[in-house]
Amino acid sequence: METIDDLLIEGLKLIQKKEGFRFTLDSVLLAQFATLKEGDRVVDIGTGTGIIPHILSARGKKIRVTGIELLPEMAEMAARSVLMNGLEETIEILEGDLRNIHKRLGGGTYTLVTANPPYSSVRQGQTSTLPGRAVARHELTCGLEDVVSCAAKLLNYQGRFALIQRADRLPELFDLLQKYMLKPRRLRCIHAFADRPAQHVLLEARKNAAADLKVLPPLIVYREQGRYSEEILRWYGKGSGGSEEVGEGGGGNNGD
Repeated sequence: METIDDLLIEGLKLIQKKEGFRFTLDSVLLAQFATLKEGDRVVDIGTGTGIIPHILSARGKKIRVTGIELLPEMAEMAARSVLMNGLEETIEILEGDLRNIHKRLGGGTYTLVTANPPYSSVRQGQTSTLPGRAVARHELTCGLEDVVSCAAKLLNYQGRFALIQRADRLPELFDLLQKYMLKPRRLRCIHAFADRPAQHVLLEARKNAAADLKVLPPLIVYREQGRYSEEILRWYGKGSGGSEEVGEGGGGNNGD
């Protein structure tokens, strides 16, 4: 069974499975964090429901976004969301494996790659019995190096790579970025509450760029239990005193 969920952004709606993989706030954070320029050519790796391409389409002008999804059923559902929103001229959903997608799309031709990759290896935590959710959360079909390598192959000179990942995997991530000639440029730590340690990070790197990392102010998700921070609410045009209902599609900041 499927649901049609209102993103509360530019009237966009998204088709999702009622049971199984549903987007979480993490994808929204990444889509709002990535540096987006007019005319960007974007690839979203492991697009899932297509949430990131949809939000980017609302943010950018004259951009073209290609969402890559391994699971045929997820790719078909994301493509239907594109049609439902009338975004065929902006978003394309392709079924494919990120490990060889550069051969199909062409290497070195994209200005931005985004990725919300699995946070856990197959050895960490319990794997979901639902295929879509299992692939999204655990490195069953690809590892972090596969994601970084894919981005490096797709990006043009000075192209940008933006992703979200667990904070404790930063050392591994920095090593992989160095290996594939991607220099970290913007880092933002995500805190569920202001007095809690960061569990996730947003990172943007550039291909063949000089080392010039900027650590941005922390991103606080909740001001108190059940109430989003002012920054989160502003993304939905609500701001101070606005409704707390922002239509999160998967429940929580736990990374699908």
